Amino acid sequence: MLRRTLLIAFIGLVVGSAASVGLLQVSQSAGSAAVGTGGEEGTDSTAPERVICMSPAVTEMVFALEQGGRVVGRSQFTAYPPEAREKPSCGGFINPNTEKILSLDPDLIITQGLGKKLRRFSEKHDIPLVSVRITDLDSIFSAIGRIGEVLKCGARAELLTARMRTDLAKVKVRVADRERKRVLLVVGREPGTLNSLNTAGGGSYLDDVLRAAGGENIFGGLESRYRQVSKEAVASRRPEVIVELRGEGMVSSEKTKQIKQAWRAMPFLPAVQHDRIHVVKSTYALIPGPRIVRLARRLADVIHGEGGGE
Repeated sequence: MLRRTLLIAFIGLVVGSAASVGLLQVSQSAGSAAVGTGGEEGTDSTAPERVICMSPAVTEMVFALEQGGRVVGRSQFTAYPPEAREKPSCGGFINPNTEKILSLDPDLIITQGLGKKLRRFSEKHDIPLVSVRITDLDSIFSAIGRIGEVLKCGARAELLTARMRTDLAKVKVRVADRERKRVLLVVGREPGTLNSLNTAGGGSYLDDVLRAAGGENIFGGLESRYRQVSKEAVASRRPEVIVELRGEGMVSSEKTKQIKQAWRAMPFLPAVQHDRIHVVKSTYALIPGPRIVRLARRLADVIHGEGGGE
């Protein structure tokens, strides 16, 4: 029960930061699909002009498609791009500010994941809602395509995804002749300890990005996309590199030192013995959006010793 509570608390922390809504909504979006008012999107060929983006990943996608001028509201946890922060906040995934949303008179809400409260609200007030499904890397491309479709900018979406695929391919080529390292990805844990370690498993976009960067996810065989694991499970897999992903602004330089120091409690791990513990701090670290290419590059750097992650 304690572990479940801590996992929920971790997800809440992510949701409470620019980096968190990404994982909460990724974990809950496996069964979601794009819908419109009453379950079907309207057939009007006119592109929406007053759009509210209710997830950081969705916001980044819309702005990357150069459609930020249509956005009239955004998730309270949106941190990128900077101009998106100037838009009115409409609450979060769990607690949307329905009064604020109504006051903005949107003609479309785009979200990520199940979002039952938001869906009931949109149906009640006859506001078109599109929910994109994001789980793995391919689903990110599909989500961008779907958003391009509803915003009537499909050509831009195709160009964006093509550029992302090309850039990811360049990362793969760059590390193709490198030895693949066993990597532990940590997306959260109990502060100050190695308890309640949360990691990304197979089928997650983080697993896909890690493999593109030339790493071998030691928990890639897990059926769960995100899961809490024990120190014993980590010890048995002997990671050669440990990467802790944190949102920008979530940890100070002093906290970064403490995060790395905590791993000294497991001196038998190859990653600890060879000082291969990295903390990647950025707004893109835990957001499944267009900037996953930057994450792939950064992971390639730290996995293969070409640069620090701090």
